[in-house]
Amino acid sequence: MSMKRCPVTDLPVRENPAWQVEHPGPGYRVIFDVIGTDIIHGRVIAEEPTYLDYIDAELFQSICEEMQLNGRKLFVVIDYAPINEVRLSYKQDYGNLFYNWGPWIAVLVVYNVRPEITAHMLGLGSLCPDRSQALIVGSYREAMEYIADYKVRYAPSEVPESPVADSLEEAVGRFFAASARLTWLDMLDQPIAAPQEQNEYRFFFTSLEEMRRDLQGRETLHQERIRRLKAEYGKREAECRVQMKLLLDENGRGAQQYEAELTRLRAILSEKDAELSRVARLFDDKISMLSKLCTEVDRVETGPELREAMRGLCRKMEFRRSAEVELSTELTDSDICFLGVLQERHPDLSERERRLSLFIKLNYATREIARSAGVSLRGMENIRYRLHKKLGLEKHQSLKNYFTALASQTCQD
Repeated sequence: MSMKRCPVTDLPVRENPAWQVEHPGPGYRVIFDVIGTDIIHGRVIAEEPTYLDYIDAELFQSICEEMQLNGRKLFVVIDYAPINEVRLSYKQDYGNLFYNWGPWIAVLVVYNVRPEITAHMLGLGSLCPDRSQALIVGSYREAMEYIADYKVRYAPSEVPESPVADSLEEAVGRFFAASARLTWLDMLDQPIAAPQEQNEYRFFFTSLEEMRRDLQGRETLHQERIRRLKAEYGKREAECRVQMKLLLDENGRGAQQYEAELTRLRAILSEKDAELSRVARLFDDKISMLSKLCTEVDRVETGPELREAMRGLCRKMEFRRSAEVELSTELTDSDICFLGVLQERHPDLSERERRLSLFIKLNYATREIARSAGVSLRGMENIRYRLHKKLGLEKHQSLKNYFTALASQTCQD
């Protein structure tokens, strides 16, 4: 904690980096320091004119506790240099500052007050309790000199006398206080007392009282409208709850039906899987028997032509089995012939490319082939383009026509 001295009173000034707070909305920072033992000085720092949004009550109270100011007469000085607007939330905090938040603020002095907020400051000052004072001065020096003079004139527990009744000072203070209660604190139930009949300022107070009654009547109508709206929307809410419950019940029944149907379909699928497994085993057994039969061909005593025909049939069956396993598709004799010719003509084609060629020859749509291959439509177009180049086709030749011609030339059913 660093320390310097007040240039007006020569009192020590205590500063602490923790005694400052940022207001990101309006873009200003408040820095507090303590002058002497009982004066809190606050400065509002901003790069451009801005508005007051709220009072830093928590920081203010922590400073009072740290400096042991609670229960003692306290003086507050605030520099409002960059402020050109005072928001309602700040005005409401102002009343709490004097009545609810902490120590006895004997004097609140503000300086560097712009003309745009002078009336606001006067109204706020009028909210002070009788034992407190609030005033506007031009500079830091004037503020400190006023507090020094106050301390000379009044003892630590002494309270200054109230302004003379019915004087201009007293009337202005009462008028600002009444206006502030109406507009800032919404105290519409508190009647505004007017001066006596002969007082020249009585008209202002009676007009303000009429305004209070009008506002009170409007507030009554507003509250009645709110009550009706609450009742109406409460009824609508109850109806909506009933409808939602009916929908939930209906959805629950639908979900039960869905689960029952899903269970039924799963059972059918399980049966089909079991049947498919059985057929697959039978197929494997037949393939195994055919394979064994093919191995016995050379041992059969028969003519060379018949033996060679049997060998060709075995090779064809083996090729068909391998192709069906690779392509995961049941193939016809024509398909087997086409794949055999394709492999002979283009041995560098991959399994994927042979499968694609067969689907194109069978006139499958590009979208269907893409879905089968697990690629996007654009990706399948790229694969077809590369296949076209790999087969060495001319630009005017289509894959479909080439494969059809290839099959028709060599694979007549």
